[in-house]
Order: sequence, then C-alpha cells, then structure tokens
Amino acid sequence: MKQLIGYTLAVLAVLAPVAGNASDEALFNRLDGDKNGQISRDELIKSDLVVVKDAKGQHHVVHRDMVKQGDAAALTETQKQRLFGQIDADKSGQISRKEWNRASPNGFILWKF
Repeated sequence: MKQLIGYTLAVLAVLAPVAGNASDEALFNRLDGDKNGQISRDELIKSDLVVVKDAKGQHHVVHRDMVKQGDAAALTETQKQRLFGQIDADKSGQISRKEWNRASPNGFILWKF
C-alpha cells in the first residue's frame, strides 16, 4: 500500500505544478553540490528529490533533507532525467540559475515531462 501511495504522489507530481518561491532558491543551492552556480545532470540525478503534499493539497518538490514531516514520494531516475531535459533549455548539460528561474516562474516548477 505504501508503494501505491508513493507511486500516486509521484504521478501527481508529474501532472501538477510544484509550488516554491524562496524554497526554489534553497533547492537550487542544495542541488548545486559543487557550488559552481550550476546544476549538472549528475548532480540532479544523484539528488534525493521527493514530492510532498502540503496542508493545502499542493505538491512540492524538495530535497529529502528539507522534508519537515509527513510522507514523501521519491522521484525516479527517469523523472529526474526528464526534468533535467526540460529545464536545461540551452542543452549545455548544466542548469544555470537563469534556466532554473525560467522553469519556475512565480514560484512554480512546471512539470512538462
């Protein structure tokens, strides 16, 4: 049953926008492991990204270390690959802050994968 709930949350994350704002910046900084101001494909794939649902029913993508309470569904490697492909607009193999901010206008990361 836990796997079914986790799978359902992951599917919802694919279909729904993910709220953020200031947490988007915190997430970018967390994913930028080498602190070079860019997120590499490897940094994103190796990250422990999860989907959580807040009290308002919105789904948020955060690093597992950022989860305060409740259940979190891990993103699969395939979902992370697709996410990276959507955000890396110039196909440089790196996600810049500019690309990150474009992918998350008004605090939302748009899941189009």
